Amino acid sequence: MTVLSDNLTGKRLPGVVPRTLSIAYTPDSDDAFNYYGWEFDRVGLETPDYTARFQRDHIIALNRAAAQEAFDVVGVSSVAYPALADRYAVLSVGNSVGRGYGPVLVSKHYSATGDLRGKRVAVAGIPTTGGALAMMFCPGAQFIEHRYNEIADAIVAGEFDAGVMIHEELLFFGEKGLRKVTDLGASWCDDTGLPLPVGLNIVRKALGQDLCNDIANTCRRSLRWSKDHFDEAFEFASRFGRGCAAQHVQMFSNEDTLNLPQDVRQAMRVMFDRVAALGIGPKIDRIEVIDG
Repeated sequence: MTVLSDNLTGKRLPGVVPRTLSIAYTPDSDDAFNYYGWEFDRVGLETPDYTARFQRDHIIALNRAAAQEAFDVVGVSSVAYPALADRYAVLSVGNSVGRGYGPVLVSKHYSATGDLRGKRVAVAGIPTTGGALAMMFCPGAQFIEHRYNEIADAIVAGEFDAGVMIHEELLFFGEKGLRKVTDLGASWCDDTGLPLPVGLNIVRKALGQDLCNDIANTCRRSLRWSKDHFDEAFEFASRFGRGCAAQHVQMFSNEDTLNLPQDVRQAMRVMFDRVAALGIGPKIDRIEVIDG
């Protein structure tokens, strides 16, 4: 992965070599909006002598990188977290939540989940939240990993019978002539009565409680800065995705992103239990959240 920017944050002490804090997020408008203030030095850590290095990659790559502890702070699929819970805590800021919406299952020829039994369904990765939801609500299909922003074209080309749209793809698939089979996020919300924890912003516990708290507070200041200086932050964020940034930022950079609500924390517990039941992650007893 390519280093995109290095930012000095905090106050340098004479003669002290700064340590690198590695931060990774998806190349998507909401994450870019959330981190803009920090990535471009509008806000910074209170902890001195850290260089924040920002990188971007697609979600399944970040899930796998987190498993190797490649980043100090990283955005992952919520369903990937149980396998990371011994090493990472969840930051209470920067998380993606769907209230009545989320990843969308689409097809060119099929219109019901029952029609997809035995069919080839593309997902951005296993485990990803969209992939796990497809397993829950589209049983009997054959799930195959494919890069998230190439799934729509692959369905049109006949490589897959259906696929799960994530990021701005879930707003763009109609432009490709595809139809919605079901909104998997809405299916989750209807089934559980809870919001959908789509993606989580996590931090390595080995950094220590004080630095983890500082990171949470800096992420929150960064998002608030972007909200207070919307035009500047949005100009950067809108460079990513499919040109649907305005709607996407509204959906996934909001009050739920600013401070993780209790109903989302409850939903995380339900999700993690289902992940274990599906056999795509271990059962965990405790979820550690850094509130800052």
